[in-house]
This record gives sequence, structure tokens and C-alpha cells, in this order.
Amino acid sequence: MLYARCPGDCDVCPYRNLPLVYRLKSRRRGDSLGVNLYPGGKVCSFDCIYCFRGPTAVKTPFPVDYGYPNPRDLEEALELALRDSVDVRSIDFSGNGEPTLHRSFAEFVRVVRAVADQYGIPASLGVFTNSTTLNQRRVAEALVHLDHVEAKLDTVDPVKFEALNRPAEGLNLQQIVDGLRSLRKTYEGVLAVQVMLVDTILFTNSTYEDAEALARALNGIEPDEVHVYTAYRPPKLSGVSKPPRNIFETFVKELERSGFKVKAYYE
Repeated sequence: MLYARCPGDCDVCPYRNLPLVYRLKSRRRGDSLGVNLYPGGKVCSFDCIYCFRGPTAVKTPFPVDYGYPNPRDLEEALELALRDSVDVRSIDFSGNGEPTLHRSFAEFVRVVRAVADQYGIPASLGVFTNSTTLNQRRVAEALVHLDHVEAKLDTVDPVKFEALNRPAEGLNLQQIVDGLRSLRKTYEGVLAVQVMLVDTILFTNSTYEDAEALARALNGIEPDEVHVYTAYRPPKLSGVSKPPRNIFETFVKELERSGFKVKAYYE
């Protein structure tokens, strides 16, 4: 399915996760187009406990390419979307998994830029990434052509990282922090580090100590913004919830006190 006027996120939707390009109202970006490079199933290097898309079908840290979609498919889908509506503030690679794992990610970026320019769309082009591929040259070189990068860093506690993000074998937290630092050296667009705060029966990543430790790590990354948020769509895994609002606000204030520009989304 090339294009849909909604994300197709509903559990009962017969087209769930199938659109290659879809319209959505983003709480960060407003009227947007999303690009889903894995309509066949969730492909990711994480299996986060809070993900509303459910379990990762293919969990891998390595580049993938299943033949569909290809760059021509994406070009056609974007043309359909932009003929339907040119009132678009943002076009983002997001969707069903980690977009930068796709072997043709750089080519997809070129397609989005070319089609947006062709239609005269002044949209900001970006990606939502879990930050696991930022130390790969092919990814870093592609990202410089985007206007904004939303890069995940939910915690800097290695134990909580394993429990919260459930990474593919071979990935570790230090690689991710190093990748973010490396990206900042070459990337001139808007780099936002995004932090999902959750509570579980066994742990939380929203304590004051978590905020202090994260702030220390962010000092070495130097993001333009930090986006702190809670899940606004129910996680598929039971026992996962959002922290109380006062805890959330204390976390945000600690990051602000440390000098970061913070955007907070408590849903």
C-alpha cells in the first residue's frame, strides 16, 4: 500500500502498518507525512517495552533490504501524498521499526529531498531513530541531508537500558552515546535527543538520579533540544505505565537546570 490518509495504527485496521507513506498530526511537528520503510513487519535493533507497535518481528543490528519498498516505490507514494495535500510541515522517516537499518536509507533520503523540492514543499525533513546506527558511516553521511534528527536516549544506566530497550545482541549503551557524540561533530541540522519516561513494577527511568546522569551524558553530546515524553498510545506490554506528573516535571526541571532546551510532552 503506497499511501494512506492516516497512520493505520489502530489494532482493528485491515491496513495496519501497511502504508509506505501516511499522513499524521504529530505532537512535535504538526501536519506531517510519515515514511514507513517496513510495511511487511517491524524491523528494529530494539524491542522496547513501551512500543505501541508490539514485539519486534526482526531484531537485528545489521542493515536489511527485503526488496520492497524500493526508491521508486517511495517516489510514487510521496507524489500521491503531495498531490493529495501540500499543507505539510514535516516529512519524517519513522513507522514500523528503525529506518536507518535499511540498506538503501541514503537513497531514500535523496528521493524525499528531490520530491519535496519538485513540489515546492518547504517541509522540514527528518528521521526518528533509536541511535543504534549513528556510528555507521553510511548512516551518518545520509543524515547530513536531513533538517532534523530525533535520536533516542532513554537512559544512561546500562542495566535499565537492557531492561527498557531490549537491544539486539552485540549492541551496548556506550556505542549509542559515542554515536550521538560522533554525529554532533558532523551534523549541522537540529539534533534533538528524545527520552521516553516509563514506570514498571521493577524499575523506572524517571528518578532525579536518572535525570542527573542523563544531563552529564548530554553535556558531551550537545543536542539542540531534549524532548522528554510519555507514551500517548498504550504499550503492548502489560505493566508499563507513565510516571506521575510531578515526577515527570522534576525530571524535566533538572535537565533545564543543567542548561538544556527541553520540550516536554506528558500525555
